[in-house]
Amino acid sequence: MLDLTGAKEFAPEGESLRELVQTFEQSLVVEMQKIEQAMERQDALTVEHSLHALKGFMPLFAHPDLAKKVTDLYQTSRTKPFGETCAVFNELAPNLRVLLKEVHAWPGIYDSASP
Repeated sequence: MLDLTGAKEFAPEGESLRELVQTFEQSLVVEMQKIEQAMERQDALTVEHSLHALKGFMPLFAHPDLAKKVTDLYQTSRTKPFGETCAVFNELAPNLRVLLKEVHAWPGIYDSASP
């Protein structure tokens, strides 16, 4: 799931790449929490905004297939009933959790050593 090809175009050096991956990790955690909480509240607008944020950075950090699924889900959130968005997100969430685990396991994310 983790694919740093796009991220390395923005931050080819070790320390800057590490900082970029850390920012992605934090954003992924926050946006997933926002989506899950908003789905419980039936807050479609917050889900749409968080999916927009995910859509924006996913191509830099995720395999293209997963990035496309997130982009497609964002479009679903804008054009389809809220229930459909929730169902698709729930199907996609395990993949996002795997991605988050891979980010956590990425060498150098928690120290200043280069990856």
